[in-house]
Amino acid sequence: MRLRLIVTISLILGTFGGILAWRLVNGDMPWTARADVASEVVVADGEAPPEPVDPAPMAADERRERPAYVITRDGTSVRSADGSSAVAAAGGVLLPIIGEVDGGYRVFDTCNNEAIVAAHEVEVGTVPADREEGRFDHAVFVIDPGHGVPDYGAVGPNGLTEAEVNLDVAARLVELLRAPHDVDWTTGEVRAGDSVPAAAVAVLTRSPEGPNGGQYQLGLTFRARVANALDATALVSIHHNTMPEAPLDHPGSEAFVSLADPDSPRLGALIVEELRSTLSRYDADWMGTPGDGLTSRVNGDGDDWYTLLAEAEVPAVISEGLYISNPTEEALAMRDDVRQAYAEAVYRALVRFVTTDDTPLPPPEPDLWEVDRPGPSLDGCTVPPLDG
Repeated sequence: MRLRLIVTISLILGTFGGILAWRLVNGDMPWTARADVASEVVVADGEAPPEPVDPAPMAADERRERPAYVITRDGTSVRSADGSSAVAAAGGVLLPIIGEVDGGYRVFDTCNNEAIVAAHEVEVGTVPADREEGRFDHAVFVIDPGHGVPDYGAVGPNGLTEAEVNLDVAARLVELLRAPHDVDWTTGEVRAGDSVPAAAVAVLTRSPEGPNGGQYQLGLTFRARVANALDATALVSIHHNTMPEAPLDHPGSEAFVSLADPDSPRLGALIVEELRSTLSRYDADWMGTPGDGLTSRVNGDGDDWYTLLAEAEVPAVISEGLYISNPTEEALAMRDDVRQAYAEAVYRALVRFVTTDDTPLPPPEPDLWEVDRPGPSLDGCTVPPLDG
């Protein structure tokens, strides 16, 4: 009889324990929420209870993103905003999103026109909707290779075109921005590592992976609109120079900046400092414009003379590396190691721009620029066609 009673009680307790265990696992405890289960743990006398476990923080890939640009596929129909014309575009063309329409997006095309694309015909690129200042892994960069066929830009005495060099340097820079690195701030060496994380987003306004190897026409306003659509941390337009004024004892690298945005001169100063320091390691008969290399050209109204700077709503800089019209500097611009050095110099400048308060030079005085030189014509411009 006594044995039967013990067995019965054991069965009852076992059943009750099983129910409790089941309810605990399934979050059905009547006296506490699952997040507080740890506080109910019984501990031996004199021992501290375990610390409650905080919910895991949101992973980086769970942060909110918003559509900012599209990349065309082969045959993407890029229709004019009024519906009067359309181009079957080549693949690999970036177009900034300026709004949404039923089933697609309003974009700004490469010829400075508003257009429409269907969502199912494009790849959509996103940028973080929330960013923390000072964090490189939250930064968004737009890198613009200046010029682009049929606008070759400067041409060296041996036939090297600025459009070609700009695209190569810009592509190298974006590759750097998209991966983590270590930087030796004493020597300037950029190497594999993780002390500087990859940027959140880095895009090219024209890419070697696009039509004609990335050599196609872009409007100046388009370049700025890409940066505006992405709310870029910075827009850097990569260039090389021509028509130097005088011999120099150092590289004549310079940057054109906007005084409308106080961050533009600071970024320009960082780029000039890094470029001149880097290029001075090479031998050349240096030429350029005397001065510290930081310039703000304005028109008679006091507004930015350069369209890219005038249209940009983000910190923007036009970076001029070497004087391609100078034979010894053209020879440097032909070299892969020099192009990589240019890219690494701007990379370091961008890291400092985001993560420090470094300001190597004061903002320049406005330079009234009344040169009557028309910009590149967009007559006959079209989004690069599939059959082009």
